[in-house]
Amino acid sequence: MLVAFCGQLLADDPRKLVVFPVDRSIVDVDNQFSQNNPFYKQRAGAFYEIKYVGPSAESLFRIAAVRPEQMPGTLDALRAFVYDWLDAYVRGNGAIDPADRNTCIARMDKRFDSLFDSGLQRKLYRVWRDDESNKLRFLMASQQGIQRTASEPSRSAVPAAEPVSSGESSPPAR
Repeated sequence: MLVAFCGQLLADDPRKLVVFPVDRSIVDVDNQFSQNNPFYKQRAGAFYEIKYVGPSAESLFRIAAVRPEQMPGTLDALRAFVYDWLDAYVRGNGAIDPADRNTCIARMDKRFDSLFDSGLQRKLYRVWRDDESNKLRFLMASQQGIQRTASEPSRSAVPAAEPVSSGESSPPAR
């Protein structure tokens, strides 16, 4: 018997109870970034949940053969990663230190290692992490993994959002 209640997965087997708390609280830090961007973590987090978590989860469901009873835990783990990353970004004054990014990724890895019960699923999760279908990949990328153009400004090693095109189109090829 499987019952979903209040965003938590309850199963007959207590070992399958998986709940990843999502910290949407205000970052308690007083730096220039948080002064200039009040409630950034909450605003950006809500946007990332809508724009990136769903599509990333769908691709992970497909690549790692996520079973229906694992889906709520998968969504919770991705949301928790987003808010961990945003917390580190705000604490870093609008930049994320590579060590903080790696800590966020390690926490996410641990969440998925406890959620997925097969070695194959864990391996496929790690394949998905670097796959183009992972819309959260830009939060996980190292500085070397990010392609920037000279015209793109950068305040941090990892961008807070994907680059937005200028809307200009190139002339047709002849």
